[in-house]
Formats: sequence, structure tokens, C-alpha cells
Amino acid sequence: MADQISAPVVEGPLTAQTTPAEPGVTHELPFSRRAAWASGSLGTAAFTNAFALFGLFFMTNMLGVAAGVAGALIFVSKLYDAFSDPIMGGISDGFKKLNRERRLFLLPGAVLSGLMFAAFFFLPTLEGGWGVVLTFLTLIGMSTAFTIYAVPYLAMPPEIEPTYQGRTKLMSYRVFFIMIGVLLGSAGAPFLVSLMDEPRNGYRLAAAVVATLIVLSGLSAYFGTRGLEKTSRSAGAEDVQPSVFASLLDDPFGKIAGIFSNAPFRVLTLVKLLQLAVLAIILAATPYFFRYVLELGNATIGIYFSVFGMMGIIMIPVLRFAIAKFGKKTAYIRFLALYALGVASWIVWTPAEPEIFLYLRAAFIGTVSTGALFCVLALLPDTMEYDRLASGEAREGAMSGIFTLVEKVSGAIGPLIVGVMLQSMGLIASYAPDVVQPASAILAIKLCASLVPAGLTLLCIPLMLTYKLDEDALNEARLAANQGS
Repeated sequence: MADQISAPVVEGPLTAQTTPAEPGVTHELPFSRRAAWASGSLGTAAFTNAFALFGLFFMTNMLGVAAGVAGALIFVSKLYDAFSDPIMGGISDGFKKLNRERRLFLLPGAVLSGLMFAAFFFLPTLEGGWGVVLTFLTLIGMSTAFTIYAVPYLAMPPEIEPTYQGRTKLMSYRVFFIMIGVLLGSAGAPFLVSLMDEPRNGYRLAAAVVATLIVLSGLSAYFGTRGLEKTSRSAGAEDVQPSVFASLLDDPFGKIAGIFSNAPFRVLTLVKLLQLAVLAIILAATPYFFRYVLELGNATIGIYFSVFGMMGIIMIPVLRFAIAKFGKKTAYIRFLALYALGVASWIVWTPAEPEIFLYLRAAFIGTVSTGALFCVLALLPDTMEYDRLASGEAREGAMSGIFTLVEKVSGAIGPLIVGVMLQSMGLIASYAPDVVQPASAILAIKLCASLVPAGLTLLCIPLMLTYKLDEDALNEARLAANQGS
């Protein structure tokens, strides 16, 4: 992973789509176009945060599934993505070879994602194995729908914004919409649940609203990015007559080994796996932490995440300045260290602690969490361009498929860790609002909300120290590719 970045040798001709930008050349997308693409992240963020926050809790406290079993169901359903994401990436890349836009997948993906999200929270309580089977099938449907949307969406930035600094700007728009989605998913959803006297009806109300947001934001990205993607065929493509099926699959699994020879992408993928596993652990533990440790309701969860999300949004200009000043890598490492410190502070919470410290934590953790997210999103398109320059072919779809797979696997690891810890330490899965949890279960909840995620966050720092791709290295790669083409 510590490979030095050097100018690659391009073995084949670059397509018109993949011609590298000349160093120093600027390219400005209109505000409306940047905002249109970035708005597609609002729904995905609301989807992932609302489910990560309430998915495990809903299964244990509404559907009556044991915590360990519920965590395992989520985990196994995400392993399914080990196949669906790379295949979707290959289909997306194959579409480019057929002179089509990745954007075309956004419409069906958004609609199906909204429908399947709502279906999960409308699940009935079924006794015995039938309930487990129905829940598992619904989780598989959610994963499939999200894959159809998210993989092509994530592959679009290198094609619509070719410059190093331009991508940072584009990702600042995406971070803004992600934080709005985080706010709606992790703050709005608890508030909506708290509006109804019957908790199950509250979950259904929240699911319907979030599902609507998923569809609307997907439609915004679909219609607002029309014509932005370059769809020129590579040289000689007119003479190739592959079957449509073969062209769409485009050997997704055969690309994986080659893609992981890209050292910057390999490092970033491992770091993101850990970082998102941390987020999944925290979100899965939050409803238990607020209910059984802090003894606060869903409305307070909403307030907490409102402060968390608003601070992230307000601080975007400051975070962007910090990234420009220190560089993407250095800023990322610092944000990770501060995030670990903020999360670890929950272990010293006591009932006598003033309530203001609850919201001060929300503001601090929200700011540095947004900074870390901003950095990883700004770094990803650089690794995609570097791969394109080094390999001489467009593999953004396969790379985004791997990155999206990492998101989902990490989202599976979190509930699995929390579910297994809670069940092994005695959590009682019950509908009863007055159930008293044993001290061992309370300790497990506190650990899942503090030291466990803080420790995993700190593991990201030595990995990022091996990341070598900066703006100068990318410019050298571009020059070498231009000379070799």
C-alpha cells in the first residue's frame, strides 16, 4: 500500500471520453448542473442514515427478531452485494461502450429504492421463521434497488468534471446535499416517529416521507444531468459487434484484480470500509443508547442529529478552506483524529452531566465527521482518473461498484457487531416500553457508542499515511498519458 505514485505508461489509446485534462486547464460546470448531480445524494443519504439508525432497532423492538439474528440478516443481505455491485459496475461501463449514458439507470434505481425502503418499515410481525424469511427478502430487494441507482451515480463525476480542483468543488455540492439527507434521515425520521402514539405507525410515516425524498432526489439528478456525460465511442468501436449482454457485463470481476493494483484506490477503499463501519456501528447503537443509557426519546434523537447535521452544513465553507490549505490527505487525517476523540468521549458520560454537553458533542462530531466525508469524496475521483490514465480504459463503473460494495459491507458490519454484542451481553428484545435491560447490556450499548467506533477510526490514520496521490502526481500522470497517446 505504500507504493510511490509515478507517471504511468499508457498501453492503449485513450478514448475521447477518457482524454486527460491538460494541467492548468480549468473547466467550470454551471451552478445548476453541479447542484443537479449533487442533489441525487440527498435521497441516498436519507435512505442509508434512516435505515442505519432504525433498521436493527425496528427488527428487534417491532418485529421481535433477536438482536444477533437481526444483525446477521443485515450482514448476509449485504454479502449479496459482493456480486450485485461489481456486476452493476460492469453493466454501467458496458453502457458507455454502447454509447449510452450511465444516467439512464438513475430513474429506475430511484423509484425502486423508494418503494423497497417503504416496504421494509411496513413489514408485518410474523411468528416463527416466516417473519425472518420475509424480512430477509425485503432486505435483498432494498440492496438490489440501491445498487441500480448508486453505482452508476457514483461513476459519473470523473466524466462530468475533469479537473482536480473542480472535483473538490463538485464534491462540496455533494457534501451539502448529503448533509441535508443525513439531517432528514437521522433527525427528521426520529421526529416523524415521535409524532405518532403508536410507534409502528410512526415508523410507517417516516418511511413514506423518506421514500418520497429518495424518488424526488433521484429524479432531480436524472433530469438535471442530461447531456453532461461524454458518450463518444473509442476508436474502432464501430467495427465491434458484441452481444448486448456481453457488452453490458463487461467482465466486472475480471477487472477487480487490475483495479486493486491501483495503490491510492486500494488505500482509500480500506479506509472507507473502516470509516463507514464506524458510522454504521454508531447509528445502529444510537436508538439503544438514547433509550436505555440516556433515557431520552426519539424526539431528542431528532434534535441531536439536527444539531449534528446543521453544523456540518454551516461549516462546509470552513472545511473546504481547511482542505485547500492543508491538502486533502492531511486534512483527512486530522478530521479522523478529532472524530475519534469526540466519539470516545461518550464513555465518560454520567447521568449528572449537563444536557448542553449532549449538543456540544453533536456540533463537534457533526463538523469533523462532515470534514472526513468531504475529504474521502474529493479523493475518490482522483483515484478513478489515475486508474484511467494508468490502464488506458474507463473503469469508473467497476470502481464505483467496488466503492459502493464497501459502503454496503461496512453498513452490514456495523449492525452485525452491535447485534452480536448486545445479544451476547444480555439485551432483551421486547416491544414493552418499560423493559429493564441488565447492566451487561447497558455496558455493551455504551461500548458500541464510544470506544469501539473510536478505535476503528484510529486504525484509518496509519492507512492514510501510505496514500501518495496528490495534485502534482496526478498532473505528472496526465502529462505522461498525453505524451504516450
